[in-house]
Amino acid sequence: MNHFLIVANADRDKKLLVTCDLKERLEERGAEVDLHITKACPDGSYSSLINIKEGVECVLVLGGDGTFIAAARDIAEREIPMLGVNLGTLGFLTDIEVSQLDTAIDSLMNGRYEIEERMLLCGKAFHKNGTLKGETRALNDVVLHTSGGIRMSDYTLFVNDSELSDFRADGMIVCTPTGSTAYSMSAGGPIVEPTARMMAVTPICPHTLNTRSIVLSEQSEICIRVNNSGSEVSFDGHNSLPLDEGDYVVVRPSRKVTKIVRIEKGSFLAVLSTKFQS
Repeated sequence: MNHFLIVANADRDKKLLVTCDLKERLEERGAEVDLHITKACPDGSYSSLINIKEGVECVLVLGGDGTFIAAARDIAEREIPMLGVNLGTLGFLTDIEVSQLDTAIDSLMNGRYEIEERMLLCGKAFHKNGTLKGETRALNDVVLHTSGGIRMSDYTLFVNDSELSDFRADGMIVCTPTGSTAYSMSAGGPIVEPTARMMAVTPICPHTLNTRSIVLSEQSEICIRVNNSGSEVSFDGHNSLPLDEGDYVVVRPSRKVTKIVRIEKGSFLAVLSTKFQS
């Protein structure tokens, strides 16, 4: 790799000291480097990537997992490999620490790395009459939840056009294996090896004693209908759309993937154990 795009979160690297240092180190080794600075918007999302030049071989993301996820959605069409440098906290996706930058740069420029593919979700929200409200991709999850107060909503889950079950809950999460260690895990969902090709559906605080998560294959198409007003759907925590009674959301695996650069191929369970002890 010799042509890089650095996506730097200015809220994490406030004086851009790490960003400028990384850019200089790459250029000293003869690399071509483009730079994009991003900051959190009022709604908590990050400004979109712009002007990704032809020939960019790798996107280096400086920030936390939120910055990485936003960048992954923005470059999904290009499927450019991404490497995350952790300036956040847990860093499940941004697993290179600042102290490891020299080693990482050498590995990137000398081909000592592996590419790991992660599935993306394609989520579409529809009015009850079947017209499209909006759609986007998600690396972590698509979440339906109540809005405007603490209360439950009624949902009906369909899988491959067959009605599976009704749920009374605070919301419903459809996650990828990557997203299984995010909101879904907090809601009691299963932890799934991140390179697997499957989806998990987990109700949020269900009003029942026997509700469990459901793990489905990548061939499945999930549809969740909202049976009362006052809900919304969000994609990786952003791009929220309001949902009225009878509206529904369809989720399936995207044809695109996120490619993550792995400098050191470690056991997922070892990484998980380390993160949980942080």
